[in-house]
Amino acid sequence: MEQAGPEVNEGFDGRGHCGQKGRQMASRPPRVLSPIERRRRIGQRAGIVVFVAIFAGATLLWTIQILTTVWGSAPPSPAGCAGGTANLERAIARARSAYLAQSGDQDERAALASYRSALEPEWSEQKGIEAACRDDEAGRNRLKDVIALRYAEEHAVRYESLGLAPLRRRLKGASESPSHELIR
Repeated sequence: MEQAGPEVNEGFDGRGHCGQKGRQMASRPPRVLSPIERRRRIGQRAGIVVFVAIFAGATLLWTIQILTTVWGSAPPSPAGCAGGTANLERAIARARSAYLAQSGDQDERAALASYRSALEPEWSEQKGIEAACRDDEAGRNRLKDVIALRYAEEHAVRYESLGLAPLRRRLKGASESPSHELIR
């Protein structure tokens, strides 16, 4: 059996890796910096620290805001579970009426914007109403149904503004002869 020399971990090219035992590198004495160079380096480091602090602070602040908005909870609504869900239902009816009052002549973005703006201020209290319904099983189920109705109505507004409104506009502007564009 052969005697092993100093422990050296060699790579595939036969050279030793940094930090491993083996051939020692000669160290050179540290370079002495002039006062101007020293101040320049301190200024660079301070600039890096300020840059990192600004962006890390902003990122942390925005992350906290996003997390509390998505998963945060609100205090229970003063209207309670039943009153809060009834308010949400009235807001849906009001929003649907606001859309229908426009006679369906809006494009999709404008129709959705008018529908969504008519849902406020009640729907801004959704988290509070969810908190009020937390202990009421029937209230939670009713709230889920109201939320589903909201998005179904929104889908209907989107569908009508994309599919039916252009058709209505064409028919209003069409002459007495039937349009061949209607038959596809």
